[in-house]
Amino acid sequence: MTATSVYHDYDVPHDLQFKTADILRMGGLDCSAVVSPKYLQDVLEKPHQITKVNLKLSFSVASKEILVRGELNGLREVECARCLRRVEQPFKEEFFETYSNKLEIIDIMFLVRQTLALTEEIRFLCKPDCKGLCPTCGKDLNEGPCDCKPESLSPFAVLKGKFK
Repeated sequence: MTATSVYHDYDVPHDLQFKTADILRMGGLDCSAVVSPKYLQDVLEKPHQITKVNLKLSFSVASKEILVRGELNGLREVECARCLRRVEQPFKEEFFETYSNKLEIIDIMFLVRQTLALTEEIRFLCKPDCKGLCPTCGKDLNEGPCDCKPESLSPFAVLKGKFK
């Protein structure tokens, strides 16, 4: 890989589509950008959403390829699976990809969206010991106990007394 000159002051395109010719001419590129959440609205399953994304990119030029190293960090708003409270959760992810230097455009937005989609967890919790909601009255048990009497944990309890 060659890195004859790496530019730090580069006007990053808002759609993150970089011209390969520019990167080759500069001999590589290091840049950073704030990605607008409007480009990422449909990446996570509803009701989760990405609220802030910072991106650092490093393009390294080799003989026939361009190596892209990216780092994403930011915030996403998620809903707790137990109590349904919405909380902000930080994230930080890296990605690496190689592209042929014969391409006209290198689309980094695709990599950003793909990386963020792969980081989505199956189930978010506001805190590891979240107590959730009361199944009877719906009160948030993190705020204190409710006045409901505990029901039997057996799924067959409703059959009690039906077969006498």
